[in-house]
Amino acid sequence: MPVTAEDRTPQWHDPNIRVGLLAAIPGNTLFSPDDRVDLMRIKFCGTASLADMRCAVAAGCDAVGFIMGVTHPTSDAVTPAEAARMIRRLPPFIEPVAVTHLQETEDLIRLVKESHCTTLQVQDTVEPAELDDVRDALPYVTIIKAVHVMDRSAIATAKRYEPYADALILDTRTAERLGGTGIPHDWNISAEIVARSEIPVILAGGLTPENVAEAIRKVHPYAVDVHTGVKKDDARNPERTLTFAREARGAG
Repeated sequence: MPVTAEDRTPQWHDPNIRVGLLAAIPGNTLFSPDDRVDLMRIKFCGTASLADMRCAVAAGCDAVGFIMGVTHPTSDAVTPAEAARMIRRLPPFIEPVAVTHLQETEDLIRLVKESHCTTLQVQDTVEPAELDDVRDALPYVTIIKAVHVMDRSAIATAKRYEPYADALILDTRTAERLGGTGIPHDWNISAEIVARSEIPVILAGGLTPENVAEAIRKVHPYAVDVHTGVKKDDARNPERTLTFAREARGAG
């Protein structure tokens, strides 16, 4: 059975519960979805080496993405075994994310198990109910479903996946690539998806240190995700990575 949007809505969204909790907690410091810009989360995707991972950690990342099981060439793809070895060196409280183009349920489950990732990001098209099969097999795994914002049809696509995913990631695709394009999409559409969504929405697609603050102010996402935008000479650049994090967290 699919999980309804109501089932996934945190109790914090209930105004009666919110008022009661605020009255009981000094300083009213509980997280609110309204504060998502001030608490911007950051994922650095395309982690292909320990040097990449150290760079992301030094910038204060919340998550690192490992690209595995790809259907088009990318210089940043790793094997599940390589990801698992890097994850063993990952500090606490940083989420390892398996980012994949695979579509078959059995392949997705195997990828997560072999890589030891705790979040699965599905980039390609799958039947929404198949995500429930993954969840049944891996109940500890957070599932993020990519929605490619090519036109306004992405709004309906996001709603279709919302009851089955823990979060959505809004990305750009081309005829050749499912992600990592370096191309921004229409942030007006992304903002509409965020406004309508009852689960967290992550913004990706062509983000850079130069445009991430503007994107956050426009879209108000739960988190941002960057891959090619922090590269220099085809490698993750420490200065651009740190600047991206500062700009994202300073947006408001």
